[in-house]
Amino acid sequence: MSLAELSSIGSIVSGVAVIVSLIYLALQIRQAAKNQRGTMHQMRAALSTDVMLRIAESDLSQSFRAGLTGDPEISEVQFWRYFYAASAIMRTTENAFSQYQDGLVTDAHFASAKASARAFLASPGYRALWQATRLSREPGFRAFMDQLEAEVAVAGPGDVFGTWKSLLAEASEEGTRTR
Repeated sequence: MSLAELSSIGSIVSGVAVIVSLIYLALQIRQAAKNQRGTMHQMRAALSTDVMLRIAESDLSQSFRAGLTGDPEISEVQFWRYFYAASAIMRTTENAFSQYQDGLVTDAHFASAKASARAFLASPGYRALWQATRLSREPGFRAFMDQLEAEVAVAGPGDVFGTWKSLLAEASEEGTRTR
């Protein structure tokens, strides 16, 4: 075997090695991107859960409900509790919006954030808070929320408790019938 043949074989082996390396690198980059999206989703879920658990605390839950409904009897202390809790919710929506714009959040996860924002914007107190604070937000997010606000009618917070009780009664009746 001549030196030229050995050089050709070496070039072929080298080319194959480069292709294999590039394929491996592409797979690693793809996996890293999936892991990054998973981590970001987990962080958004943790943030939302933290806000919900804080609102569930007795004093804050009453203030939050009074703020959402726009209760005219809300005290200044209750308002500020509501303000900070609702502002945290707006920030989580803004975060999801920003990550979606950057291609870091899936359509499904963003649809969930959008549905939550719509539900809150149906509450008169949340809508009023949005109007009072909207100028402090990034222009793209402001346009997004303004569009959602235009699509949603003010309906007040839904009666989740009443719905839950109704469904519980139905499930109990169904359980009684199957026994």
